[in-house]
Amino acid sequence: MTGCGAPHLAAVRTAKHELVGKDVAVLSRCVGEPLSVRAFETSAGVPRQSYAYSSAQARGPDGLLIGAPAPDAEDRACVFDFAVEDGQIVAVRSDNRAGWGFGSIKNCSAVIERSVSD
Repeated sequence: MTGCGAPHLAAVRTAKHELVGKDVAVLSRCVGEPLSVRAFETSAGVPRQSYAYSSAQARGPDGLLIGAPAPDAEDRACVFDFAVEDGQIVAVRSDNRAGWGFGSIKNCSAVIERSVSD
């Protein structure tokens, strides 16, 4: 029997795979405003940006994330970090701070589910 979280985990895995190589604009169009954007360099000195999105962020009337998180939810949020180089997504990481169980994977899939079918 497949667990209830299977479709949500599949959505997370699919998004992480499909978003690599896409233009960074897909994030604002499908996910919303990032929680933060920071510049960094790889170990080889290549400039990149990190776009962070969190399930603790509030949603606007259009359903997209807005930049302000709910402060009491950040410690159990699902956070996605998109590494961007030359305007293209080159890597996607996720951190489910709530752990895996009790429906927490739904919070992860809710962050990126709109990007899967873009």
